[in-house]
Amino acid sequence: MKLEMQGKFYLVMGASRGLGQAVAQALSEEGAMVFLTSRNAEIAAKAAQPLGGVGLSLDTSDSNSIAKFLSEWHRHPLDGIFVNTGGPRPGDLEDLDMEAFTLAYQQLLGGPVQLMKSLKPCLRAGASVLFNTSVSIRRPIPSLLLSNVFRPAVAALAKSLALTWAEDHIRVNAIAPGRIATERIQELDRAQAERTHTPISDIHQAQLAAIPLRRTGNPEEFAKLAAFLLSPAASYITGETIVIGGGV
Repeated sequence: MKLEMQGKFYLVMGASRGLGQAVAQALSEEGAMVFLTSRNAEIAAKAAQPLGGVGLSLDTSDSNSIAKFLSEWHRHPLDGIFVNTGGPRPGDLEDLDMEAFTLAYQQLLGGPVQLMKSLKPCLRAGASVLFNTSVSIRRPIPSLLLSNVFRPAVAALAKSLALTWAEDHIRVNAIAPGRIATERIQELDRAQAERTHTPISDIHQAQLAAIPLRRTGNPEEFAKLAAFLLSPAASYITGETIVIGGGV
């Protein structure tokens, strides 16, 4: 299948590692020009270089960083945006203070809302916006309260924008990954092992036992689906949340 991305322009947030990096790579391989963001400008530039893209600094949890990004953004026309913010800190209600909730709100929801309001005029007719969420929108994940609270709101934002932006021929969807092999998953596994005093090998086995396909997904599998949803090949798909979690 041809994704018809040759010569198109995409903004990929949080693209210096993990799922964002995989999506940027997939879009570039399809012939798209990619703008990549990372919290650190040097890291963003380094990630963009092998793709022939442009690296920019952006931290959605920091309103000053967002303002700086928007001041440097030259309103380049875009054919799509992958809204990827990274994950909030783990913990249950007893572990989290109000500052953690405020920071998670800004990172996952407030920051992206501010960016969408400002970047919407840059989106061309036929453009696609894809929000990265989590399977926690369907089933709460133990000790990830902040994700469980704010990820469903992101999916609701995507569905709402799909309705209001349809008249401008802009599609908006969400993608909800399950267990995908990234540094974030490794960090969460280590935190759970330390918190429960359980060998990390047991943590891995328990996680895999809950997945019908009995394996962890890889970033390339995620990126292929994300690239399709961002592409003109998915021109009749909007307002949807697609789960990629091995059957979870």
